[in-house]
Amino acid sequence: MLFDDIRQIALSFPEVEEHLVFGGPTFKIRKRFLACIAKIDENTLVLKVPDRLEREYLLAEHPDRYYMAEHYESFECVLVRMPLADPDELRDLFEDAWRAYAPKRLVKQYDEQAI
Repeated sequence: MLFDDIRQIALSFPEVEEHLVFGGPTFKIRKRFLACIAKIDENTLVLKVPDRLEREYLLAEHPDRYYMAEHYESFECVLVRMPLADPDELRDLFEDAWRAYAPKRLVKQYDEQAI
């Protein structure tokens, strides 16, 4: 996947905005971090994964796509090798992060529109 594909996924969720933080693109919902390009590699996405078990699963089952660097170990995130990312899986992970940090009324509206 290319960064433009990631941007399209991220911005498909209500109220997600793109900002420049430390010179790099970052996606947020109401000032809460969802994802950014990693400083260690421009082909790596730092993606919020609020569920620790899901993070461990991704790292164990798909080490070709997901990995961890020491700097990020204490954060609720996983590092994604963008060229190897599965678009559907990444969209699901973005949705999980968005649902965890979006206001409940916004999630409810989103769900009602999806029906």
